[in-house]
Amino acid sequence: MPLTCYSKRLKGHDIDSIYLKLWERNHCNHRDYQNLARNGAASFDANSLIKSMARDQKRDQPALVFYALFGNDVCTCEADLHNMTTPEEMHKNVMETLRSLDKRLPNGSHVILLSLADGRFIYETVHKHIHPVGELRGDLTYENLFNFLNCLQISPCFGWLNSNATIRNETSERAARLSEVLKFVAKTTKFENFDVNFLNLSLEELIEEWKSKGGDAFELFEPFAGFHPSLKAQTLAAEIIWRKLESNSPHVLGNINPSNDMIKKVFGNQGGY
Repeated sequence: MPLTCYSKRLKGHDIDSIYLKLWERNHCNHRDYQNLARNGAASFDANSLIKSMARDQKRDQPALVFYALFGNDVCTCEADLHNMTTPEEMHKNVMETLRSLDKRLPNGSHVILLSLADGRFIYETVHKHIHPVGELRGDLTYENLFNFLNCLQISPCFGWLNSNATIRNETSERAARLSEVLKFVAKTTKFENFDVNFLNLSLEELIEEWKSKGGDAFELFEPFAGFHPSLKAQTLAAEIIWRKLESNSPHVLGNINPSNDMIKKVFGNQGGY
């Protein structure tokens, strides 16, 4: 998931991450972070990706794992919504991944299943803006670009990056159904070495909070792609997720390390996080 950062400031901007917050809570988390994501990966790919996880089940400390797909199971380049992952496929895929994690994670670990996004807000937010490619003449909006990519059937997400509101709605309806599957799994399944928790992260919630801070929703999207989250969005998402975990699942965060000051005194600034 896109929540990684290695400094508190980047080019004058405050940034944050789940990892940084965990490090501040317990300095023994220093550099104990792994990002197993692959751009475009869906639930079908997750089980193969976790094979690269570096965790010794017998000797390492428990892990906090985020299972976050956001939209890849409903995004297709082809103009055919039938290619989206079905609820039945999602259930099969996530259970396979969780069973594999149970063989790899140390006892006492925690797994967080994040909801899929409601990506309708992407098009609604960016479509009238000029894409960087069209800045010279002001003649290429994101809507123009999305329609062109859909025409060539090479769009990264036909369902959401689409001027047809009906198609955007159908894509979000499927995403919501897949999120319900994840919520059901978290509520009904138990594993030997970890507990399973569901966390709903709403893109609408992210945008409304950013607006309340005086920001423009367009700033939450990376300019060139037009749909990936910007650094501002990643920072805000980390803040919201952390608040939700503190409120609903505080046990997954671990205790505050009373030896943090001593660790800092002994090891000093080791550079980065």
